Amino acid sequence: MAVVSTPVRLIAVDRPGALAAVRLTVRVGSADERPGEHGVAHVVEHLVVRCLLAGGRVGSGALVDARTGREHTGYSVLVRRADAPAAVRTLAAAFGELRVPSAVLDAELAAIRQETAQRTADVRWRLQEALLTALWADTSYAHSPLGDRPVLDALTADDVRRFHALWYRPSHATAVIVANRPTDVLTATAEAWPKDRTGTPGQPPGSAACGARPATPGVCLELPTPPPHPTHRTVGLAFTTGHPDPHLRTCQHLARRAIRAAGGLDIQVQELRGLTCVWAMLSAPDTGTATRAVHRALRRTRDHLLAPDGETWLRAEALIPELRTTDDPEATAIRATAAPATPPETVTTADVAAVTTSWERHIEELRHVGDAP
Repeated sequence: MAVVSTPVRLIAVDRPGALAAVRLTVRVGSADERPGEHGVAHVVEHLVVRCLLAGGRVGSGALVDARTGREHTGYSVLVRRADAPAAVRTLAAAFGELRVPSAVLDAELAAIRQETAQRTADVRWRLQEALLTALWADTSYAHSPLGDRPVLDALTADDVRRFHALWYRPSHATAVIVANRPTDVLTATAEAWPKDRTGTPGQPPGSAACGARPATPGVCLELPTPPPHPTHRTVGLAFTTGHPDPHLRTCQHLARRAIRAAGGLDIQVQELRGLTCVWAMLSAPDTGTATRAVHRALRRTRDHLLAPDGETWLRAEALIPELRTTDDPEATAIRATAAPATPPETVTTADVAAVTTSWERHIEELRHVGDAP
């Protein structure tokens, strides 16, 4: 992997094959929004694709996939190797001047309202957002990237333009090219990356995320489960742990795979403000039953790991599936911009078991909450 310092931090990853992945990550998300701006980062993402990226179509027809999170906004596209230079030039246009006709703004806001309606119809999405809101109460991390309806209803083209001009700086972004001979792509597209329009490199002023810390170390929440299980609840358990080093980060990735294999439980992990947010959601009659079920899944996973054939089991259920993702150019592009992690083959069963033990302790604390009258 080669890293080139230009106004945009460029990362080139050599992968043989007929396909290439190009990804642009801008370090701005919903957590950077101040009061009265909730949802603007997501609107800007839509309008960047519509107005600056030519609708997001590249080369022979590949479409740019764009997503807004709490700390980053990402634009990625998978193309034929021959179309990689065109993909780079398309994504580099994200830093141009954003001019938004009122009709286009109205159309994208309507699309976002429809997207919001679809998301909020999903009880698991609502619960996930409720868990993060509770963990990060009274901080800018508490609101969803989809934003607030009153803010979006009052949004103007000037609001969008100002937000884009403030945050979409080349020095505030990273681009990754995963392809066969990616340095050839970098050389052919060197002129595509603009310089910063204003200000100095680094963190733009005015981020609401500065100083944010979790409001609580853990939380249990539940929502009604739609039919066919009206007597059950969809229960969410969430907690935060400390800043992971590269080795622990890999252990957590493998632990998630191991827990899914041994306990049938999907654990979600997301790093925010350098902390690890961990949560699980499942259907159960009540919170106490759900916490006990998660506890059993973690214990079952640890038993598998510490059994005589634990290394063989971990290799089959977690290590090999994780290594297979290294052949995926899109997954490789995402990893290249993520926080550093050690190679998965350096992790032992004891390392992964230690993660499940740590998570067990957190769940045990939440279990008492669930059992409380």
